[in-house]
Amino acid sequence: MEFAKGLTPHTILILVDKPEKIVTMGALFNKMNFKVVTAVSLYDALKQIDQEMPHLIICDAIITDGTAGNLYDRMQQQPLFKDIPVLVLVASKTKEQLGPLKGRKFAGFMLGKFDGKALTAKVKEILDGHGDISPFFVAAEQCQLAGDCTLAINAKVIGRVGDQMVCQSESEVDGEAALLVQPTDKAKGPALLKMGSNVHRSGVLYNLFPMNVVRGSGKSWISMLPEINLDHMETQADGRRVMFYDPKPERFEQFKKVLAGYDIELVYAGNLQSAAAMIIREADGSLGCVYLDELPANSSGIAIKEAIAKMNEKARPPVIAGTTSLNAKSTKEIRFLKKPFGLGMLVETMDQAIKSKTNFAEGASANIEVQYQTPARLLGLDETGGIVQLKFPVVSGSKLFLQHAVLNEMLGGQAEVRIISVNRLENSNVWQAKFESLSAQGNKSRYWERLSKQIGQRLISESA
Repeated sequence: MEFAKGLTPHTILILVDKPEKIVTMGALFNKMNFKVVTAVSLYDALKQIDQEMPHLIICDAIITDGTAGNLYDRMQQQPLFKDIPVLVLVASKTKEQLGPLKGRKFAGFMLGKFDGKALTAKVKEILDGHGDISPFFVAAEQCQLAGDCTLAINAKVIGRVGDQMVCQSESEVDGEAALLVQPTDKAKGPALLKMGSNVHRSGVLYNLFPMNVVRGSGKSWISMLPEINLDHMETQADGRRVMFYDPKPERFEQFKKVLAGYDIELVYAGNLQSAAAMIIREADGSLGCVYLDELPANSSGIAIKEAIAKMNEKARPPVIAGTTSLNAKSTKEIRFLKKPFGLGMLVETMDQAIKSKTNFAEGASANIEVQYQTPARLLGLDETGGIVQLKFPVVSGSKLFLQHAVLNEMLGGQAEVRIISVNRLENSNVWQAKFESLSAQGNKSRYWERLSKQIGQRLISESA
């Protein structure tokens, strides 16, 4: 199987005895577009290997709490790590330096004083053996996974500007891509969109598509979209105000200080009754969104859910609720965040909610929930995600959903992924995209071990 050049960024772990060596080597490999992780002890290195699953390890023969031999032996105890190549830096031909290296199959040695040019050449030679894929890559056919899949991006159709259809999404679209727009409302037909472009206004991304090239049954509802004016589009002056309900006032004060650094102003509601009253009172759009902490299962929790659900959809501010409940399911009225969630997740969720409340100075927006969809072929999987092949490019950095029945089942639902690189396959008209699964952004070895186990079980059941 052929892969596009430079598709998969390789990860290198540097394990040396002095921090200044890390700075020098790190600068070299960053220029080569490698991801660099570092450690200054055997203990740190083993944690980083478990976390990052590097494609190559560069290690001093002697380190603060052991030797390259100790590292090699520990890695051999883990089937997942035993084939990761290790390049050893040997300062001198002494018994102390060379002794721990005997009888072990290292990927190579660099002897003597540091030579950046020789080191980068050796590293390139070792990693070229992996080509443009991860050393952990497994082809889809080896996993008995069908290649057919779909890449989908959530979006909202908000209107038109002249003969341009205007959508709001979290991802830029490529002008060469042909996208099927599939409305959530099944009464509206799908349509094929081409020649997309992107516009940013007040921190919000809009995708524009010429209406004269739209094809499909969805052309009828697209032709009826209301006229809007992006040049006069504006958000409410106080649109980054967030009503924050938490039974613990001290926790509100902590969040208020931190979120102020993200230009988010928190307004406190001490109980659910005052929260419900504020939501209704400020339904004019002055609240960017609402955060409710741990909605109780009693009558007060049920009452606020019902009050929110009864509100007119255009007047209702987006509602986010933090919860420890495993059974809580997000609805169009309330999005649940499972605890514990990081600050980054909370800020991103609030930002998305605030953006969804954008007002237009002229014209009423349509607010039609849709998905952009494009067919793709799953080529294989690796420790961070995998590779897909398409007829058109997608934009690097896009966050989207990979729809593949078997893979989605193995990952426990929708596979939300981020595109990290896109390249054209040499001498062809096809594109390949390297994606990272958002569920692999924590501990990569646990993600890959869990997925590999499910693949193995699938292979056994298929052969039975």
